[in-house]
Amino acid sequence: MKTYDVVVIGAGPSGQSCAVRVAQQGGRAAIIERDYIGGICTNWGCTPSKSMIESAKVVQMVKESEKYGVDVDLYSVNFSNVAKRRNRVVETVREEITDLLNQHHVDIYYGQAEPQEDRSILIREGKLDADGETMHFTGKTESIRAKNIVFATGSQPLELPSFSKDDPSIISSNRLISINALPKSLTIIGGGVIGLEFATIFTNLGSQVTIVEFLERVAAGMDVDISATITGILEKKGVTVYTSHEALSVEKGAITIRDRRSGKVKTIHSDLVLVAIGRKPVILQESLENLKVEYTKKGIMVNEYMQTNQPDVWAIGDATGQSILAHVGIQQGIICGENIMAGKKALRKMDYSVIPAVIYSIPEVAVVGAIPAEEKGVQIVKIPFSVNLRATIEDYPEGFIKLWMSEGRLLAVQAIGHNVSEIIQEFANMIALKTPIEDVAAIIHAHPSYAEIARSAFNHALGKAVDFTL
Repeated sequence: MKTYDVVVIGAGPSGQSCAVRVAQQGGRAAIIERDYIGGICTNWGCTPSKSMIESAKVVQMVKESEKYGVDVDLYSVNFSNVAKRRNRVVETVREEITDLLNQHHVDIYYGQAEPQEDRSILIREGKLDADGETMHFTGKTESIRAKNIVFATGSQPLELPSFSKDDPSIISSNRLISINALPKSLTIIGGGVIGLEFATIFTNLGSQVTIVEFLERVAAGMDVDISATITGILEKKGVTVYTSHEALSVEKGAITIRDRRSGKVKTIHSDLVLVAIGRKPVILQESLENLKVEYTKKGIMVNEYMQTNQPDVWAIGDATGQSILAHVGIQQGIICGENIMAGKKALRKMDYSVIPAVIYSIPEVAVVGAIPAEEKGVQIVKIPFSVNLRATIEDYPEGFIKLWMSEGRLLAVQAIGHNVSEIIQEFANMIALKTPIEDVAAIIHAHPSYAEIARSAFNHALGKAVDFTL
C-alpha cells in the first residue's frame, strides 16, 4: 500500500494549492478527485462563468459600437459557439492544473475517497453524475495510506425545500453554467453575487431576465450606493428586479412570488428558474465520523492553522464554511501545506481580515475592508468613475469608488465600474500594510489608467486634487 505524507480529498483551488505546496517542500502528496480536476471554480464557477461574461461583454460592445464611430448593422449571438468557447476554456484550465500537479509529482486518483480510522483511504473508482450528487462506480477499488488527510471537498448550491427537485424548469448554478441552448427567459431567485453575474450574462446574450430577491435590495451585503447603482444598470438593460419578494413555489416555469411589504401574491413565467441563494459545504459525514472529526452543517471545524480536532486531519476551502471565495481557499491550502510540513517550527495562522471580493457583472463591483459601524472620525470620499481619463477615453463613465478613511489610513473601499477587479488589490495591500494614504497619493501612477483613480481619490481626501473637481 502506497503511503503519502499528505492525501488531499478534492482537487479544487484549495486542494491543488495544498498538494503542490507540500510537494515543493519535499513531501509526498496525492489528490483524490471524484469528478473533474479543478473543482467547482474551474468546472462550474469562476472559469466558465467568466468565459461567458467575456462573450457578454463583446455583445455589449457591438451594441454600443456606434458611439465609437463603428457601425455594425447586423449581429447575432450564436449561443452554441459561446458554449463551445466556454467548454474549451474550461478544458484548457483543467489541463494546466493537471500539468501543474504532474510537474510536482502529485499523484492523482479518480473516485470516491473513503478514509478509515487507521488512516488508510479506500478509493472507489467512479465518476460523479451531472446532478453533482450521484456517483457511478466501476467496481474497482484501491487503498492508500496517509500520514495527514486534508478535506478539500468544496461546496454545492443551496436548494429551496419548497421547490420540487423533479421540475425541469428549476436549475442550479452548476447546471445553468453548462447549458448549450439560450433560454428565452430566465428568473433568478437571489440577488447576490451568483445571481447578479448570471443576470449580466444572460440579459446581454438575449434572455429576458427577472431577479427575485428576498431582502430589501440586491447585493445586500454591500454599501447601499452599490446596490442602487447595479440595480439601475440592470433595469436599464431590461432586467426586472423584485426586491423584498419571496419565491413561494415553482411549477413548470410558473413562479409564485409574494411581496413581503404588501403581502400581494403574483405569478410570473419563465423558461428556466435559477436558484441562486448561496452554497453549502460538501460534508463527507461517514468519513468524518470514521476519523472522529468534529463538524457542523456549516462546515468542518478547524482552528486558525486549518487543523481539525484530530492533529493529522485538516480541512480547507469551501468545506470549512469560512469562505466560498477561491482566492481564500488557495491561501488556506498554502498555509495548510506549510503547517503540515512544518514539523516543530512555528505554524502559520490564516488571516481573514483583508479579503477583496468581486462581482463580475458589467460593470464590475469590487470591495475590500470593513465599513466602520460608527462614522465619527471617519472620512468618506466618493469619486465618480467619470473623472478618470481612461474611463472617459474608453467611454465607461458608469460607477464610482467610495473610500472610508480614518487618521490618514484606509479602512474600506467599495467600487463599481469598468475593470474595478484590477484596481481593488492596491487598496487591499494598503489596508493590510496600514499604508498612509499620503504615501500612496505621492506615488506616480501611470496616466491614463484606471489605477490612478486611487491617487486621485487620496489627493481629493487630502485637499490636493489637481485633476478634477466635484
